[in-house]
Amino acid sequence: MTTAHKPSMSEFFNWNRHPFTDTYTLAQPFVGGRDARLTDRCISLLRCGKSFAVTGASGTGKSTLVGHMTAGLDPNYYRPTLVPYGGLKRSGILRAVADELGVDTAGRAVPILVKLQKHITGMAAEANARYPVFVIDDAQLMERESMMDLCSMMVSPQKKTAAASLILVGDETLAKTLGLHAMIPIRTRLTGIFAMTSLDEAESHEFIAYRLLQAKAPDSLFDTDARDIIASHCRGNRRQIMNVATLLLDEAYHRHEKTVGSQLILSSDLMDISG
Repeated sequence: MTTAHKPSMSEFFNWNRHPFTDTYTLAQPFVGGRDARLTDRCISLLRCGKSFAVTGASGTGKSTLVGHMTAGLDPNYYRPTLVPYGGLKRSGILRAVADELGVDTAGRAVPILVKLQKHITGMAAEANARYPVFVIDDAQLMERESMMDLCSMMVSPQKKTAAASLILVGDETLAKTLGLHAMIPIRTRLTGIFAMTSLDEAESHEFIAYRLLQAKAPDSLFDTDARDIIASHCRGNRRQIMNVATLLLDEAYHRHEKTVGSQLILSSDLMDISG
């Protein structure tokens, strides 16, 4: 007896790739109106040699937006350096930066911080000089001393001009921490602390539509009622929308339904979407 061929999800839904998977990144992420204004402001600050922080709840798109922002900088003039986890110890942060910049950390005669300071100063004197931009993700986990180390690399002591820019990316805790009196030496080196907010209902709909379009997936995968429910349930959190949409598409696939509608959502036992 022959077994009937079960189509893959790509075949069943007729898409080029899964619209909500985390196995790839979009060359151009979804950028809402507020995101665009924040991006323009931050790029303008980087061109002036300024530093800043981007804060917001988990899943609001901070890291994606900052990554998109730095990727768009002219590589002939800028050298973005990413430390993806700010919870490293003080020496770990410095070693991560040194590794990205190709600075040898062997030996104890000269502290890593001094080596980095000299290297960054030397970068500015090169024929094809590129301006360093340090991006620290999960910066709410950083020790105060680590932040001070990074701040010490932002100014050229000889020229008294900006030698590098710093972008701190973290959740609401980072904003509160930077507001403490003990953090004044760091806060005064930041031109601004910008808050990323969740998508509003209209932007949530646009986000879903954008992901479908980029994946070359049918726009009919989610009907209007389903999109309303997802937008309301996820409250504009991009990551939550991605997760919920993935679960719902998996449910539709197993039910052999090509469209996610309100009835499928309300009858699904994979999640509680009523709260």
